[in-house]
Amino acid sequence: MSKKKYYAVRVGKTPGIYFTWADCSAQVTGFKGAKFKSFETIEEAQAFINDEKVSDKKEVIKKIKSEAIDTKKVNTTTKIVKEGYDVKPIRSSAKVTTYKSYINPEEIEDKYDFITFVDGSYDRGNKIFGSGVIVLHPKDNSHDVYYNAGYDKWDQWNIVGELESVKVAINKAKELGKKNIAIYHDLKNIALWASGEWQAKNTYTQEYVKFMEDASKEHNICFVKVKAHSNESIYNDLADEAAKGAIIQYLNEHK
Repeated sequence: MSKKKYYAVRVGKTPGIYFTWADCSAQVTGFKGAKFKSFETIEEAQAFINDEKVSDKKEVIKKIKSEAIDTKKVNTTTKIVKEGYDVKPIRSSAKVTTYKSYINPEEIEDKYDFITFVDGSYDRGNKIFGSGVIVLHPKDNSHDVYYNAGYDKWDQWNIVGELESVKVAINKAKELGKKNIAIYHDLKNIALWASGEWQAKNTYTQEYVKFMEDASKEHNICFVKVKAHSNESIYNDLADEAAKGAIIQYLNEHK
Protein backbone atom coordinates (compact mmCIF):
# COMPACT_ATOMS: atom_id res chain seq x y z
CA MET A 1 0.00 0.00 0.00
CA SER A 2 1.53 3.32 -1.07
CA LYS A 3 2.13 6.05 1.49
CA LYS A 4 -0.23 8.99 1.55
CA LYS A 5 1.26 12.13 0.04
CA TYR A 6 0.53 15.80 0.54
CA TYR A 7 1.17 18.09 -2.40
CA ALA A 8 2.20 21.60 -1.41
CA VAL A 9 1.89 24.45 -3.91
CA ARG A 10 3.88 27.47 -2.73
CA VAL A 11 3.59 29.36 -6.02
CA GLY A 12 0.75 28.51 -8.41
CA LYS A 13 -2.77 29.43 -9.45
CA THR A 14 -4.10 28.79 -5.94
CA PRO A 15 -1.35 28.10 -3.34
CA GLY A 16 -2.21 25.51 -0.73
CA ILE A 17 -2.06 21.83 0.21
CA TYR A 18 -3.65 19.25 -2.09
CA PHE A 19 -4.29 15.57 -1.49
CA THR A 20 -4.00 14.27 -5.06
CA TRP A 21 -1.53 14.86 -7.85
CA ALA A 22 -4.39 15.69 -10.21
CA ASP A 23 -5.52 18.58 -8.01
CA CYS A 24 -1.94 19.79 -7.57
CA SER A 25 -1.22 19.56 -11.29
CA ALA A 26 -4.24 21.72 -12.07
CA GLN A 27 -2.73 24.52 -9.98
CA VAL A 28 0.77 24.49 -11.50
CA THR A 29 0.38 23.37 -15.12
CA GLY A 30 1.01 26.35 -17.37
CA PHE A 31 1.80 28.62 -14.40
CA LYS A 32 5.15 30.33 -14.95
CA GLY A 33 7.51 30.02 -11.98
CA ALA A 34 5.36 27.47 -10.16
CA LYS A 35 6.88 25.98 -7.00
CA PHE A 36 5.48 22.75 -5.60
CA LYS A 37 6.59 19.56 -3.88
CA SER A 38 5.16 16.39 -2.32
CA PHE A 39 5.59 15.42 1.34
CA GLU A 40 4.71 12.53 3.63
CA THR A 41 3.30 14.78 6.36
CA ILE A 42 1.00 17.78 6.28
CA GLU A 43 3.35 19.62 8.65
CA GLU A 44 6.20 19.41 6.16
CA ALA A 45 3.90 20.55 3.38
CA GLN A 46 2.82 23.58 5.40
CA ALA A 47 6.44 24.40 6.22
CA PHE A 48 7.27 24.33 2.51
CA ILE A 49 4.42 26.73 1.73
CA ASN A 50 5.65 29.05 4.49
CA ASP A 51 9.15 28.84 2.94
CA GLU A 52 10.65 27.63 6.20
CA LYS A 53 14.13 26.27 5.48
CA VAL A 54 14.41 23.70 8.25
CA SER A 55 16.43 20.64 7.24
CA ASP A 56 15.42 18.30 10.01
CA LYS A 57 11.90 16.93 9.54
CA LYS A 58 11.44 16.46 13.28
CA GLU A 59 12.35 20.07 13.90
CA VAL A 60 9.80 21.19 11.31
CA ILE A 61 7.01 19.23 12.97
CA LYS A 62 8.09 20.30 16.43
CA LYS A 63 8.14 23.97 15.40
CA ILE A 64 4.69 23.89 13.75
CA LYS A 65 3.09 22.00 16.64
CA SER A 66 4.66 24.40 19.11
CA GLU A 67 3.25 27.38 17.23
CA ALA A 68 -0.17 25.71 17.15
CA ILE A 69 -0.06 25.21 20.94
CA ASP A 70 1.00 28.82 21.50
CA THR A 71 -1.85 30.01 19.29
CA LYS A 72 -4.36 27.99 21.28
CA LYS A 73 -3.07 29.55 24.51
CA VAL A 74 -3.40 33.04 23.08
CA ASN A 75 -6.90 32.38 21.78
CA THR A 76 -8.12 31.22 25.19
CA THR A 77 -7.17 34.52 26.78
CA THR A 78 -7.39 37.05 23.96
CA LYS A 79 -10.25 37.50 21.51
CA ILE A 80 -8.85 38.49 18.12
CA VAL A 81 -11.32 40.55 16.12
CA LYS A 82 -10.86 40.42 12.36
CA GLU A 83 -10.75 43.82 10.67
CA GLY A 84 -14.21 44.94 9.62
CA TYR A 85 -15.99 42.85 12.24
CA ASP A 86 -15.75 45.37 15.08
CA VAL A 87 -19.28 46.57 14.33
CA LYS A 88 -22.68 45.80 15.78
CA PRO A 89 -24.64 43.30 13.62
CA ILE A 90 -27.59 44.73 11.70
CA ARG A 91 -30.54 43.35 9.74
CA SER A 92 -31.78 44.74 6.46
CA SER A 93 -35.07 46.60 6.37
CA ALA A 94 -35.20 46.44 2.56
CA LYS A 95 -38.59 45.51 1.13
CA VAL A 96 -37.68 42.64 -1.20
CA THR A 97 -39.33 39.35 -2.16
CA THR A 98 -37.44 36.07 -2.02
CA TYR A 99 -38.20 32.79 -3.74
CA LYS A 100 -36.35 29.80 -2.32
CA SER A 101 -36.85 27.65 -5.41
CA TYR A 102 -36.54 28.19 -9.15
CA ILE A 103 -39.23 29.92 -11.17
CA ASN A 104 -39.05 29.95 -14.95
CA PRO A 105 -38.43 33.55 -16.13
CA GLU A 106 -41.32 33.15 -18.59
CA GLU A 107 -43.68 32.90 -15.63
CA ILE A 108 -42.72 36.31 -14.22
CA GLU A 109 -41.78 38.34 -17.29
CA ASP A 110 -45.12 40.15 -17.21
CA LYS A 111 -44.44 41.33 -13.67
CA TYR A 112 -40.71 42.08 -13.93
CA ASP A 113 -39.32 44.16 -16.78
CA PHE A 114 -35.67 43.51 -15.86
CA ILE A 115 -34.76 39.84 -15.41
CA THR A 116 -31.14 39.05 -14.63
CA PHE A 117 -28.90 36.16 -13.60
CA VAL A 118 -25.92 37.03 -11.42
CA ASP A 119 -22.84 35.15 -10.23
CA GLY A 120 -19.41 35.77 -8.75
CA SER A 121 -15.94 34.26 -9.00
CA TYR A 122 -12.71 34.64 -7.05
CA ASP A 123 -8.98 34.31 -7.67
CA ARG A 124 -7.66 33.52 -4.21
CA GLY A 125 -4.00 33.74 -5.19
CA ASN A 126 -4.33 37.32 -6.44
CA LYS A 127 -7.30 38.32 -4.24
CA ILE A 128 -9.29 39.44 -7.29
CA PHE A 129 -13.08 39.13 -7.48
CA GLY A 130 -15.17 38.91 -10.61
CA SER A 131 -18.88 39.58 -11.12
CA GLY A 132 -21.01 38.39 -14.01
CA VAL A 133 -24.50 39.58 -14.98
CA ILE A 134 -26.77 38.24 -17.70
CA VAL A 135 -29.80 40.40 -18.55
CA LEU A 136 -32.56 38.61 -20.47
CA HIS A 137 -34.70 39.96 -23.27
CA PRO A 138 -37.56 37.41 -23.30
CA LYS A 139 -39.37 38.89 -26.30
CA ASP A 140 -36.61 38.10 -28.78
CA ASN A 141 -34.90 35.38 -26.72
CA SER A 142 -31.64 37.32 -26.46
CA HIS A 143 -29.48 38.56 -23.59
CA ASP A 144 -26.81 41.11 -22.69
CA VAL A 145 -23.67 40.45 -20.66
CA TYR A 146 -22.22 42.81 -18.05
CA TYR A 147 -19.32 42.26 -15.66
CA ASN A 148 -16.77 43.88 -13.42
CA ALA A 149 -13.74 42.87 -11.35
CA GLY A 150 -11.42 44.32 -8.77
CA TYR A 151 -9.19 43.79 -5.77
CA ASP A 152 -10.79 42.24 -2.69
CA LYS A 153 -9.82 44.92 -0.17
CA TRP A 154 -12.43 43.60 2.27
CA ASP A 155 -10.89 40.08 2.46
CA GLN A 156 -14.31 38.50 1.83
CA TRP A 157 -13.25 36.09 -0.94
CA ASN A 158 -16.05 34.86 -3.23
CA ILE A 159 -18.69 36.83 -1.30
CA VAL A 160 -17.44 40.04 -2.93
CA GLY A 161 -18.01 38.90 -6.52
CA GLU A 162 -21.48 37.65 -5.63
CA LEU A 163 -22.68 40.82 -3.89
CA GLU A 164 -21.02 43.14 -6.39
CA SER A 165 -22.87 41.35 -9.19
CA VAL A 166 -26.16 42.35 -7.57
CA LYS A 167 -25.01 45.97 -7.48
CA VAL A 168 -24.03 45.82 -11.17
CA ALA A 169 -27.46 44.44 -12.07
CA ILE A 170 -29.45 46.97 -10.07
CA ASN A 171 -27.35 49.91 -11.27
CA LYS A 172 -27.87 48.78 -14.87
CA ALA A 173 -31.64 48.52 -14.29
CA LYS A 174 -31.62 52.04 -12.83
CA GLU A 175 -29.64 53.30 -15.83
CA LEU A 176 -32.23 51.79 -18.19
CA GLY A 177 -35.17 53.13 -16.20
CA LYS A 178 -36.42 49.69 -15.16
CA LYS A 179 -38.35 49.52 -11.89
CA ASN A 180 -39.25 45.85 -11.50
CA ILE A 181 -36.18 43.66 -11.05
CA ALA A 182 -35.90 39.87 -10.76
CA ILE A 183 -32.48 38.65 -9.67
CA TYR A 184 -31.66 34.96 -10.17
CA HIS A 185 -28.75 33.79 -7.99
CA ASP A 186 -27.12 30.56 -6.78
CA LEU A 187 -25.59 31.84 -3.51
CA LYS A 188 -28.35 32.06 -0.91
CA ASN A 189 -26.48 34.76 1.09
CA ILE A 190 -27.41 37.32 -1.57
CA ALA A 191 -31.11 37.13 -0.71
CA LEU A 192 -30.77 36.40 3.01
CA TRP A 193 -28.74 39.53 3.77
CA ALA A 194 -30.98 41.66 1.55
CA SER A 195 -34.20 40.42 3.17
CA GLY A 196 -32.93 40.65 6.73
CA GLU A 197 -33.18 36.90 7.33
CA TRP A 198 -29.46 36.96 8.11
CA GLN A 199 -27.59 39.54 10.13
CA ALA A 200 -24.83 41.51 8.43
CA LYS A 201 -21.88 41.23 10.80
CA ASN A 202 -19.09 43.14 9.07
CA THR A 203 -18.61 46.47 7.33
CA TYR A 204 -18.71 45.00 3.83
CA THR A 205 -21.98 43.08 4.16
CA GLN A 206 -23.46 46.07 5.96
CA GLU A 207 -22.57 48.24 2.95
CA TYR A 208 -24.52 45.74 0.84
CA VAL A 209 -27.49 45.92 3.21
CA LYS A 210 -27.59 49.70 3.00
CA PHE A 211 -27.33 49.53 -0.79
CA MET A 212 -30.30 47.16 -0.91
CA GLU A 213 -32.34 49.29 1.49
CA ASP A 214 -31.86 52.32 -0.76
CA ALA A 215 -32.52 50.33 -3.94
CA SER A 216 -35.75 48.86 -2.59
CA LYS A 217 -37.14 52.36 -2.07
CA GLU A 218 -37.02 52.96 -5.84
CA HIS A 219 -37.45 49.45 -7.23
CA ASN A 220 -39.62 46.38 -6.83
CA ILE A 221 -36.99 43.65 -6.32
CA CYS A 222 -37.30 39.89 -6.03
CA PHE A 223 -34.62 37.23 -5.59
CA VAL A 224 -35.01 33.77 -7.14
CA LYS A 225 -32.76 30.90 -6.01
CA VAL A 226 -31.09 28.80 -8.70
CA LYS A 227 -29.15 25.58 -8.16
CA ALA A 228 -25.53 26.13 -9.14
CA HIS A 229 -24.31 24.24 -12.22
CA SER A 230 -27.61 22.45 -12.70
CA ASN A 231 -29.99 22.06 -15.62
CA GLU A 232 -32.35 24.73 -14.28
CA SER A 233 -30.96 27.48 -16.49
CA ILE A 234 -28.08 27.97 -18.89
CA TYR A 235 -27.99 31.65 -17.92
CA ASN A 236 -26.58 30.84 -14.49
CA ASP A 237 -23.60 29.18 -16.16
CA LEU A 238 -23.22 32.14 -18.51
CA ALA A 239 -23.11 34.52 -15.54
CA ASP A 240 -20.43 32.31 -13.96
CA GLU A 241 -18.37 32.39 -17.17
CA ALA A 242 -18.72 36.19 -17.34
CA ALA A 243 -17.45 36.49 -13.76
CA LYS A 244 -14.42 34.32 -14.48
CA GLY A 245 -13.74 36.20 -17.70
CA ALA A 246 -13.85 39.49 -15.80
CA ILE A 247 -11.01 38.30 -13.56
CA ILE A 248 -8.87 37.26 -16.53
CA GLN A 249 -9.42 40.61 -18.23
CA TYR A 250 -8.62 42.51 -15.02
CA LEU A 251 -5.35 40.60 -14.52
CA ASN A 252 -4.34 41.18 -18.13
CA GLU A 253 -5.00 44.90 -17.80
CA HIS A 254 -3.01 45.16 -14.55
CA LYS A 255 0.14 43.23 -15.46
